[in-house]
Amino acid sequence: MAGIFEGKRLRGGFRRLLAAFPALFMLGLTGCWTTVSSEPQVDPVSLAAAVRDVGLDQLRQGNYSMAIRKLQQAELKNPSDPLVYYGLGEAYRRKGLLNEAELNLLKSLEVSPDSQAPSHQLAVLTLATLYLQGERYDETEALCDILIVDPTYDRPWEALNVRGWAQYKSGQFEKARASYLEALSFRSDYAVAHFNLGILDHGQQRWPDALRELQVAAKSKDLAPSARSEAHFLMAEIYMIQGRRSDAIRSFGLSIEIAPDGEWAEKSRSKLEILL
Repeated sequence: MAGIFEGKRLRGGFRRLLAAFPALFMLGLTGCWTTVSSEPQVDPVSLAAAVRDVGLDQLRQGNYSMAIRKLQQAELKNPSDPLVYYGLGEAYRRKGLLNEAELNLLKSLEVSPDSQAPSHQLAVLTLATLYLQGERYDETEALCDILIVDPTYDRPWEALNVRGWAQYKSGQFEKARASYLEALSFRSDYAVAHFNLGILDHGQQRWPDALRELQVAAKSKDLAPSARSEAHFLMAEIYMIQGRRSDAIRSFGLSIEIAPDGEWAEKSRSKLEILL
C-alpha cells in the first residue's frame, strides 16, 4: 500500500510540474524576447572614431579623395577630434590643395591646444612640411624648432630633417648639413636624412661623401621608389665624372628599374643613350 501511495504521490507531483511547464517556458522565452529586442546603445564618439580610422587608413594607402570623404563624415559626427583635421590637412596637402590643408591643420592645433599631445605634435610637423612645400622656409624652421626643443617629442630626427631641407632650399647649406647630421645622431639608419645629405654633397661636388650617403639611401626600403631612383641617378652622374663608365651604366639601369615611369628613369634613359 505504501508503494502504491508513494507512486500516486510522485505521479501527482509530475503532473503538477507538467502543468506548470508552459508558464515556466513562456517566462523564460519572454525573457529571451526582451533581451533580443533591446537595442544596444552606440557611443557616437566611438562611431566617429571608427569612421575616422577608416579615413586615416585610406590616407596611408594613398587614396586621398576617399580619405577626405571619410574624414569629413567623421568631422560631422565629432567636430572636436584633432586627428580628423590632421588627416584632412595631410590629404589636402598630398593633393596640392595647400590653402585647405593649412586651414585644417590649424584647426587641429586649435582643438588640441596641449603642445605635448601627440596629435598636436603630429599636426605641427605636417604644417611645417606644408610650409616647406609652399616655400615658406622661415615658418618651416620655426615650427621644427618647437618640436626639436620639446623633450616629449619622440621623433626629433624627422623635425631636424624637415628643417634641414628648408635650410638647404633657402641656401643655408652648412646649417642644413648640421641639421641632417644631428638627425642621424638620433637615428643613424634614417634613410631620408642620408638621401638629403647626399643631395647636398652632390651639389657641393663632394663626390666621395655624396656617394657614401646616396648608397645608404638607395639600399633602404624605407625610402620611396622615386627617391631611390633619384639616388641611383645622382650616383651614376658621379660615376661618369669619375670615369667609371660601367658603374654609371649600372646605376642608370637601376634608376629605371626601380621607378620605370618616373622622371629620373626618363633622365636615365637619356644618359644611357649617350653611354651605350
